[in-house]
Amino acid sequence: MKYIKAMYISLIESLGIHTTDQLYELFTTKQHGIPISCHRAAIMQSRVFFFSVIFAVLVPVWSVIDLLYLPTELWRELLLIRMLAAVCFALIAWRSREEPDLMRARILLAAMLAVTPLFYLLSDHFIADHQLNDTALILAEIYALLPFVMVAGLTLFPLAIMEFLVYALPIFIVVGYSVYPETSAEIPEAVSTVWLLILLLGVALFASMTQLRYMLSQVSHASYDVLTGMLSRRAGIEILELQFRLATMSEKPLSILYFDLDNFKAINDTYGHDTGDTVLRVASQQIRDTVRKGDSVIRWGGEEFIVILPTADHTEANDVITRIMLAGLGDRPDGAPVTASIGIAEVQQDRLKDWKSQVELADHRMYTAKSNGRARCVGVGGQAMEWVIALDESSGF
Repeated sequence: MKYIKAMYISLIESLGIHTTDQLYELFTTKQHGIPISCHRAAIMQSRVFFFSVIFAVLVPVWSVIDLLYLPTELWRELLLIRMLAAVCFALIAWRSREEPDLMRARILLAAMLAVTPLFYLLSDHFIADHQLNDTALILAEIYALLPFVMVAGLTLFPLAIMEFLVYALPIFIVVGYSVYPETSAEIPEAVSTVWLLILLLGVALFASMTQLRYMLSQVSHASYDVLTGMLSRRAGIEILELQFRLATMSEKPLSILYFDLDNFKAINDTYGHDTGDTVLRVASQQIRDTVRKGDSVIRWGGEEFIVILPTADHTEANDVITRIMLAGLGDRPDGAPVTASIGIAEVQQDRLKDWKSQVELADHRMYTAKSNGRARCVGVGGQAMEWVIALDESSGF
């Protein structure tokens, strides 16, 4: 038990895991945010494309070697399944060039991993019907290595443990089926083959976890603002682009809220930047705690924030604003409440053509709120709600 505990600690340290949340992120992708999901999708699809192209070329080319050493009848049978496999790999490569999407990336990876074991099972069936010797027998043994090649390929994909097991289980079943001993004399070879596969799966799993952990760390640093914990502007733009496309394709609503903290410069000038940073942290935490779980909060710049509200029309956006006003954004150093000027823009209601125009419209309405006295929100159609009204009432615009 002591030895196992020491191995566990060593593994955790080698992966750079310091919290239970970081460990959980390696087991499942349920808590992965949109930035990491988008990044993983792009990486997985690009690597699926690379390997699929290589296999689409090499699989039929290898038939030249088969022609030199295998019986003609066997060569014809293998050529047929080689051409089918090449077509499958070509189709997978073609679909991999589409816009990165995590679900698509998972399906394409599963398809790529499925082609080789199926090819192996069919080739093993044909080879078993022929008596081979010398070089032909060596070539036949090479076919048995195909599942191990796919296990090695798994090391190049950033997968969580649960994902890895889903992909690895079919390969394990195929190998177990193919080496299942029919006689007692075949047991040692079967056991050694399965044991080797388990070792390779363990190495592949560790490699996948290491990639995923590194990616999580890098994306976290690049995607989240250090001071507020909000999404960075760069990561926020990627999410906004994605959500805008989804909203326009499905003709569903998408609202954004553009916040600018009122008189924030006076806090920095009077009390110093450290105090201003504290006000920013509190305000950002209040916003994150109040919005919905699926909403994205971005630090757009300085004291300006953007909240993305997927599937929320202007009425639901008003409700979110009301909740934020009621919850408050913390206090200024002099004890007065922190307020903000807010602008709302909604894709369908405002008939917007791209995400940039949506941000510009929300920004314009925020400046309208600021010029009209601050501590208020201007929404769709120019309707306004003052901050003090929201403190007294929970009505919308």
